[in-house]
Amino acid sequence: MATPEGIPHARFPGRERRRFVLGGALAAAGLATGAAAQDATPSQAVAPSRQRLPLADMHSHYGMFLPRLFGLDLARHLADTGTVLLAWSVTDDHRWIAVGGGGWRQTRVPAPGELWENFQRRLAGYEEKRAAWGVPRALTPADVDAALAGQPMVLMATEGANFLEGRVERLAEAHAWGIRHLQLVHFIQSPLGDHQTAEPRHGGLTPTGVEVVRACRRLGIVVDLAHGTAGLVDAALDATDRPLVWSHSWISPQGGTWQDVPYVARSLAPASARRIAAAGGVVGLWSVRVRGDPAYPVHSVRAYAEEILRMADLIGPAHVAFGTDMEGAGPGPILSDYVDLRAVADLLAQRGLAEADLRGIFAGNYARVVQAAMRGATAS
Repeated sequence: MATPEGIPHARFPGRERRRFVLGGALAAAGLATGAAAQDATPSQAVAPSRQRLPLADMHSHYGMFLPRLFGLDLARHLADTGTVLLAWSVTDDHRWIAVGGGGWRQTRVPAPGELWENFQRRLAGYEEKRAAWGVPRALTPADVDAALAGQPMVLMATEGANFLEGRVERLAEAHAWGIRHLQLVHFIQSPLGDHQTAEPRHGGLTPTGVEVVRACRRLGIVVDLAHGTAGLVDAALDATDRPLVWSHSWISPQGGTWQDVPYVARSLAPASARRIAAAGGVVGLWSVRVRGDPAYPVHSVRAYAEEILRMADLIGPAHVAFGTDMEGAGPGPILSDYVDLRAVADLLAQRGLAEADLRGIFAGNYARVVQAAMRGATAS
């Protein structure tokens, strides 16, 4: 979940030259930038790829928050767009935060037990809708294989581990309920570590946070570093031998601090992105729209595809994925549904990348990390 709007930030040094170089390459491939880089659908300007490769999203709330006059059949939408693996993320701190001019901030402190009870209610709501739509959960490596073969599935995820309330043993219960992807921190103060949009208190990851990372290793749960500070990222990587993910935001030239405007504060520094990649992990790109800062790179469907390419150049195509934050990306997001994400895929398919790279970016990179986590549970 993110807040896109903010006061225009100072232009990032060196950004214009990088965008010119990449923009020229994209223009040569038919992915023009600038005024011509308008939002596209598969029926506009770009023909669908010859072979429709499966898609995955490392961070989504799709179908949960927005009212729909004519309803939604999630199973059909996923099948129609070839979206086969959806990390469906349950927030746990929404009752204790509010958005203002400085983005999302904690407004009060939960009473003991409140976060645990609230998370169970929230998860039950997701489960009720999932069952009604008939979308199966991905619980095992074989389920992930089935998804890649064309069976749409949701991978139950959390946006924050506040619901644990510092009690590591609760993670086993969450696993039994189907959770296979755990984001450590979100927008409220956590006994696990520091998040990006508040003044750091712990210097990164706490000893309890280290225990949670190691418990995820034992249980077979993917650890998600999104919203965490650079110190949290480093400590989490040191605490496990499994690849980890940064599910959603963007890689800025220098990263941000908690005092920056929200979309800069939430960015990932290149050094952290490279370390996640070096450990076999994956970084996802969100669909937040920012107005008033021409240096922010994601402003259309075409620009989203361009930024995926830049990320692939920076950390390698085996470590890049989609992490759209659908229905959590704030007003006017770049991608509104999975038709839009398929349009991104079609644009990338025109770029001339090797099919193996496309398969990885579209779904395979995330699937690899999920399966590594799941298989690690039996090897512990």
